[in-house]
Amino acid sequence: MKKFLSMLLVAVGLVSCGDDDKPYIPELNKLTSVTCTKNGNAFFNADITYDQDKQINRIILTTEGNQFTDNYIIVDKTISVSGVKMVDGSPTNPFVHTVYTLSGNMIAAKEEKAENEYINNAVYTQTESSYTYSSNWLKSVSKVIRHANKDGSYREIFVGEVDRYSWENGNVVYYAELPHKEITYEYDSQLRPANFPLRVVNSFQPVGFDMVSPINFMYGKMNQNLPTRAYWYYISGAADIRAEYTFRYTLTGDYITGMTIEENIKPDLETGDPAENNTYEYAFVYNFVAEQK
Repeated sequence: MKKFLSMLLVAVGLVSCGDDDKPYIPELNKLTSVTCTKNGNAFFNADITYDQDKQINRIILTTEGNQFTDNYIIVDKTISVSGVKMVDGSPTNPFVHTVYTLSGNMIAAKEEKAENEYINNAVYTQTESSYTYSSNWLKSVSKVIRHANKDGSYREIFVGEVDRYSWENGNVVYYAELPHKEITYEYDSQLRPANFPLRVVNSFQPVGFDMVSPINFMYGKMNQNLPTRAYWYYISGAADIRAEYTFRYTLTGDYITGMTIEENIKPDLETGDPAENNTYEYAFVYNFVAEQK
């Protein structure tokens, strides 16, 4: 009996010690490479590097035979993205094509710039987006669009709210492109790993690099779970699904190392576009050590 009590006290002591001094759980490594094929053929490839402060430093995206190099310069609450584009093997002149403005650690505004076709070496803000959050959940996006005129002036159009997100149980369940289209997302209980930057983006074909770009971490809270299905439709006819996507994932330990998206596009009777069925296969590599102790 005494021996049993001694062993019990030792066990209690170990549990108490464990409660007071919880084990250190290292941070997961950062995503450094995304490769995607469409129906077995190359679709895109992205290589991502980070600086010593763990911030995005450069993203090199290769798609459809062209290479785009984006350099990220972070100064205080502004992220400037300077890009060199490869077209037919020849580089364009680099210019700052995107500027993000942060509020805290979230993107509050985004300026997308363009080269003025009427004035040499002139760059202007073509689209300006403002982001609205509720308790760090991205809720809506409003836009201003500018067009360059031949006389050197610009025509500005205040579009207003164009994107709207609806959240349930920590996940985006609806994204609407006002006033016409909406896409619905479904989830199961599979949690999204903390280093996997998958988010619902403003697209009705959720298969590009934008949906898994690390910049997604700066749009407030991320989805809690991994989506299993998405389908879009015109808001005026919600029962008429125009395209459907199913998601499958490959996990290695705590990492998502693969993702398969099956795309089923319905025939469009109005435009005459035929049905399409495509398979996208993604591979993810995490080589940047986020935390070492």
